[in-house]
Amino acid sequence: MASKKTVPITRPTLEAHGAYAPSFKKIIGSGMLTTAGHVREFEERTAKYLGVKYCVATSSCTAGLMLVFKHLGLRGEVIMPSFTFLASGLPVLWNNLTPVFADIDPHTYCLDPEAVEKLINKKTAAIFATHVFGVPAEVEKLRALARKYKLKLVFDAAHAFGSSHQGLPVGGFGHAEVFSLSPTKVLTAGEGGIVATNDKALATFVKAGRNYGDMGQNDITHVGLSARMPELSAALGLRSLRKLDANLKRRRAAAAYLIGELAKTEPNLHFQKIPAGAETTFKDFSVYVDPKTLGYTRDDLHDYFASRGVTTRKYFYPPLHKMKAYRGARKGSLAVTERITKNVLSLPMYAHLTKADMDRIIRVFKEFVHAR
Repeated sequence: MASKKTVPITRPTLEAHGAYAPSFKKIIGSGMLTTAGHVREFEERTAKYLGVKYCVATSSCTAGLMLVFKHLGLRGEVIMPSFTFLASGLPVLWNNLTPVFADIDPHTYCLDPEAVEKLINKKTAAIFATHVFGVPAEVEKLRALARKYKLKLVFDAAHAFGSSHQGLPVGGFGHAEVFSLSPTKVLTAGEGGIVATNDKALATFVKAGRNYGDMGQNDITHVGLSARMPELSAALGLRSLRKLDANLKRRRAAAAYLIGELAKTEPNLHFQKIPAGAETTFKDFSVYVDPKTLGYTRDDLHDYFASRGVTTRKYFYPPLHKMKAYRGARKGSLAVTERITKNVLSLPMYAHLTKADMDRIIRVFKEFVHAR
């Protein structure tokens, strides 16, 4: 077993390098390395895929979110989950807003609308939800809260390009939804982000904001960033977009196989709930280890997998409210967050995960359970 290659937690699913060569050659030959034809085409194609009016490509999801919150011009507090990626709250902090951490649903791991409403006060300016691991948040309930209290609604959709809710692609449910295109995502451009919106003013602001705040007249109209997407990244993203549906199908099939086989070995092992009418990207494939029911911990399982050459990840761990950067945040009861973050474990997942590697994961899990 020790001589076998390690099964990685994630890998980008890429084509042979020849598939990218014509676009890369064209870009190099043109001398236009940033925000030119490939970026524009990528923006147009992603907007069409998502069914939104505007997509603006940025250098990262974080940069896109920073610009979205800058455009919204908010003051006060933003209610968001603590169980999310460590950088999710940085756009809030960068815009001098105060994060307020609300608890999550114990089954989907997404923001709990009831917990959100309990934290709304006169300082609340926005709700900022995450589609965790690609599972759509409770968009209707969150939209209803935003309307009721006249709040802005933004989604961290980093994991969710290709997810859907009630037959509609994730992307058009808030004032803006922002996607990540980093190597761990199903749609990847190497690095990058996509701001999706139906708000023309917001799209115009972000487009200028990614270029320092310059509207194209050498006149900075607002504080911006250097956050342009390179042409090479857009070319990579266009190839990835062409393969997206096929890769989503492969990931979903892999997840279904793993769920079925792992559950045969351990019927009390829990998996993230996918609500009726929703589809997820399975950006991360997680199991919930209940130590009281199973007699072992998430850390026990993590360490055993590591000893057998299978990479797993305690994710998200620690939650944001335990991190130094967020010490100034306000928080409600986070009992569910505390429980989930201590007990959830991500297993390997990518579109080209082989049957042999899936069977190896299952075999190692069986060894672990039967040795207890």
